Amino acid sequence: MQKTLSKSKKVFAIVSIIIVILLIAVAGYYIYQLFFIPKLTKLEAPTISYPGQCVVYKCTIQSDGSNVIFGNQSMSASQVTTELQKDMKAIKDAGFDGIRIEYHFKVSDASNYLSDRIALRASQQGLYPVALLQGCNSKPGNRAFNKEEIEEWKKFVYDTVSRNKKIIYFWEIWNEPGIDLFRYGSPEEFAELLKTTYPIIKEANSNARVIVTLSAEGRDVSEFQNKVLSSGGGDYFDILSFHPYGANPYLQEDLIKESIEREKAIVLKNNNRWPLIIGEIGQPVSEISEEEQARLGKFLYQEAAKNSIPVTWYYWSDQRLPKDYESIGGGNNWGLIRSDGTPRPILDVISIYLESEI
Repeated sequence: MQKTLSKSKKVFAIVSIIIVILLIAVAGYYIYQLFFIPKLTKLEAPTISYPGQCVVYKCTIQSDGSNVIFGNQSMSASQVTTELQKDMKAIKDAGFDGIRIEYHFKVSDASNYLSDRIALRASQQGLYPVALLQGCNSKPGNRAFNKEEIEEWKKFVYDTVSRNKKIIYFWEIWNEPGIDLFRYGSPEEFAELLKTTYPIIKEANSNARVIVTLSAEGRDVSEFQNKVLSSGGGDYFDILSFHPYGANPYLQEDLIKESIEREKAIVLKNNNRWPLIIGEIGQPVSEISEEEQARLGKFLYQEAAKNSIPVTWYYWSDQRLPKDYESIGGGNNWGLIRSDGTPRPILDVISIYLESEI
């Protein structure tokens, strides 16, 4: 009996040691992933003014008890990393050079932590993250920052840029500041925000390039843009972006041509001091068929190529958003990937075009 108990104790001790070793190994793996990988990962400073072609990477993540809901899929938290890696590889394989992500002022740290992880996984695939410093979803609402807010904003910008200085070199200030939905005060006040923010980004990362979108409606004569530039705002960004959206459908051939010509004229008037990009454009299939989406997408890329203007498509995958997600254009149906994970025809169209440009 005593021998049996002694043997049981030995077995228990061995099992306990194995369990401890496994726990240490798992803990070590997560410590390595969370703390060492970000410090070791580095993306070389770009020699180009902007990534050739990009896609917006839009996603949501919610708690679901012991699991999380990533977009429209329930999975373990650790599986999110695997899914991000798959997405970044797929984006790279499709021919894209970069992704656009968002950092939000005055939101929970968890949201911006996810953006950090996306940027990390993108850079590991050689994709350049283009990061939008976004404040319109929190405060202010159609007004400029007050004194307290501007100090908080400056800290937010410096901390975010410096934390990612080895992998993010492209930073956009605000999103569509001249459009009512996202407006930041008056044009003169936005010029002041640029003047305040630009040197902070450069201080945090001397290799950073700063982007601004001053025109976001295709037929808009862009009084906002003209006033920002006349107020000296043009001294505080490196890349000029525009979003040639229409409505019903969002992609309209004549409007895209007009927008490109108008923005080229503005750049020419300012001695070609900024590279010009289409920083965001897309077309939901709530308005048109997938075949028409693909046709218009092909027209867009061809027209932009004639003028040597990079394009950022809005967005990569419907699968990474809830099925009832409310967005512009009728919800969750702008993606190159459907909610079930299968590609829409437009992905083939864009991939073939991008491959031909290599």
